[in-house]
Amino acid sequence: MTIHKNPTIEYNVIFGTIELKSPYLWPGTNPSKPLIDEMDIAHQGRSVTVKRALSDFGIDESFSIARRKFKEHYNFGIGISTVDRTTKEIALEASTYIENKLSNASLASASCKEKILIELDGCEIRTALMGEIENSDERTPVYSNPKKEKVIKWRDVRLGFARPLEEKEKVFVGKMDCYPKVINQLHSVAELIGMTSESEVIGVADGGIGLSEELKRQFPDMQFISDKSHLRDHFYETAKKMGICKEEQRKWVESRIKKISNGLVNRIIEELVIENDRKPCTRLKRLIGYLNRFNDALYYGNFKEKGYPVGSGEIESAHKSVPQKRLKIPGASWHPKSINPMLALRILRADDWWEDFWDEKTEQLLAA
Repeated sequence: MTIHKNPTIEYNVIFGTIELKSPYLWPGTNPSKPLIDEMDIAHQGRSVTVKRALSDFGIDESFSIARRKFKEHYNFGIGISTVDRTTKEIALEASTYIENKLSNASLASASCKEKILIELDGCEIRTALMGEIENSDERTPVYSNPKKEKVIKWRDVRLGFARPLEEKEKVFVGKMDCYPKVINQLHSVAELIGMTSESEVIGVADGGIGLSEELKRQFPDMQFISDKSHLRDHFYETAKKMGICKEEQRKWVESRIKKISNGLVNRIIEELVIENDRKPCTRLKRLIGYLNRFNDALYYGNFKEKGYPVGSGEIESAHKSVPQKRLKIPGASWHPKSINPMLALRILRADDWWEDFWDEKTEQLLAA
């Protein structure tokens, strides 16, 4: 084989753009371009270190700010579209890395933890699609072509974590997906940190339809706790619909919440049933159904004595630092297919798997 062509290509490394000769070897049964085939070096390509820096900035800030920060730190420019594309490519790899890690969670050698706390909650992320045909309350013009418009839709992203009850360090999972798939990931991270058949599992969440049922299906022996503030909201909404004046609402609600916390759930249900028989109210009927549905998940006084949390504030706060810090910045809208990979990259950082992810990428590059 001889060098048939030998063009000069440009390649981005952390010190700037360098020029390399990229020979094309021919003839033969297997024509070769060694830089591309053996070293993954192509024209306008980027080294692993550059990709790491771009995705590091791109997962924390808007792509325009990430571009400015990259230039500030490394003293050469990269286009916004390059930051966008590189960050999303790494995000896809991060998603695969997490899936692989969780699929092997049952093989993890973590020591058995006596008590495991899990929490799960959702938030909405703004998405935009060109020409999507469905009902939407919001549309926005495409700046490059004012005759076109994007359809805006808010979609549920579910975030959860697992941690030993007596420890603070937690492991997150999250996806824009149905409860069974997200909770399956949650089960995997619980195994990853030491959940066994002997562990006591405590789950805290709100009363979302299908949420508690799926948690109990995948964690059969779990003690489910319905978020106390969510219950309080139910009572206030009911009091308002019943026509109780604003000055009396707090007294009506808090007295009943206190009794429920002390284990008198059934007595409160009986009182509410009598009230509903006397003056029927659809919202009151819904509240009675809620209390019956979560009867064993409302004994807050008893839960507190055992050291269990009675609210899902921990996961609600995590929404601000994990998905929302990047995916919900002012003015941002995402293609639905970008949300899960970008969230995976955020979770990679939150779970302290960032270094392991890049070490694995380097090992794969050296092995090739």
